[in-house]
Amino acid sequence: MRWLLAPAQALYLAVNRVRRSLYRKGLLRSRRLPRPVVSIGNLSAGGAGKTPAVIALAAELSRRGIKVAVLTRGYGRRDAAASGLVDRLDADRYGDEPVLIKKRVDNIDVIVGADRYRNAKHYMAQHSCDLFILDDGFQHLQIARDVDIVIEGPGAAFYREGPSALRDADIVVPRRIALTIPPEARGRKALAFAGLANTIQFFESIREAGLDVAATMTFPDHHRYMPRDLQAIDDTAAASGAEVIVTTEKDAVKLERHDIIAIPADFVFDPAVIERVAALVRR
Repeated sequence: MRWLLAPAQALYLAVNRVRRSLYRKGLLRSRRLPRPVVSIGNLSAGGAGKTPAVIALAAELSRRGIKVAVLTRGYGRRDAAASGLVDRLDADRYGDEPVLIKKRVDNIDVIVGADRYRNAKHYMAQHSCDLFILDDGFQHLQIARDVDIVIEGPGAAFYREGPSALRDADIVVPRRIALTIPPEARGRKALAFAGLANTIQFFESIREAGLDVAATMTFPDHHRYMPRDLQAIDDTAAASGAEVIVTTEKDAVKLERHDIIAIPADFVFDPAVIERVAALVRR
């Protein structure tokens, strides 16, 4: 599979290398927002745990009384041109990741749209925050950031940038995800399905966490589930002898099936990283 992606990856790496060089030399300039900006990103295209990291950072800052707003593109949404605040848990309208962020940390603002600088300026005209988190922001160089956090995720299938880009990172953190197997799934055979950039990683993680996985099903990243998909999931569960059906939180926000169990995934930050970000607001 990787050899099929190699030409596209080589082109992507070359374009991003030139683009980043133009920003380093000042030929292209980042624009600064009126509040501190913390970017969370990585070198690869998915699978590093960026969304759990955004959730973890936003939740911890909120517990410290810091008003957080998240700027996110919102991949996989029905209307790619739409933008604005996530005001309801509608993954079809806003995208699965923005809705999951809002669901997990409901006292923050989540702002969806491709032009994140314009969206932030429009937001500031009507709302207030202490700090912006730029979701999947390492390659989004149009916005200046005060702290660039990059998650190391080895073994990715597709890289957007090479290791030399880490010169621009302020903090590089390991991918540390803690999964919680809900009580209703423990000790029971499960059919696990997911639509992620790296579904194998998810399946291996839930097995390591102690879940008895009878069968798995893989869908494309940000997949929009149709009735035929759900029927195929049910049929596979029955054929495999599964007693429960489990999936990721990101997939679960797109479903209206209360019998499908979501597996929570929490990113674990070093406390020093949280403290460094919180210090931005205090300054």
